[in-house]
Amino acid sequence: MKKKGIEDVKNSKYFSPWDIVPYLCVVVVAVVLMLVFLLPEKQLMTDFYVVYGDARVMSYDFDSDAYEVEEGFADGVKISGISQGYLVEITTADGYNAFIVDTQERTVKMTDADCSFSQDCTYIPAIEKEGDSIICAPHRLRIIAGGGISAPVTG
Repeated sequence: MKKKGIEDVKNSKYFSPWDIVPYLCVVVVAVVLMLVFLLPEKQLMTDFYVVYGDARVMSYDFDSDAYEVEEGFADGVKISGISQGYLVEITTADGYNAFIVDTQERTVKMTDADCSFSQDCTYIPAIEKEGDSIICAPHRLRIIAGGGISAPVTG
């Protein structure tokens, strides 16, 4: 190497701004790939069902806007129409639960229960995608989201 070339290397800065560009490109590509492959599509639920103990109490289908109350539970289930969907009140031998079915957002949210002072099940977030559930353990009541339809992740 020529003496001038060695002196240039000795006098140059440790890093130049252009040395960082390849690393930034790698990071950007890695983040984009993670977002594309690791974030699942949101699966909006198409239906849900309510289970008391081991027995199905009712089911609801968002696509047909139809609900079905199982035989033997008709006296304990009250369904009222409200502006965003339905208010469902279920009374069983173990107690009372109420939840709102939002037909436009395709969500279900527990709003009231007489199971305990803290009413833990009312603090569970609304179920909105396949596989979500709300469980009121003292009342042995479960609301389980059924099958899903693909929708883009928004918001």
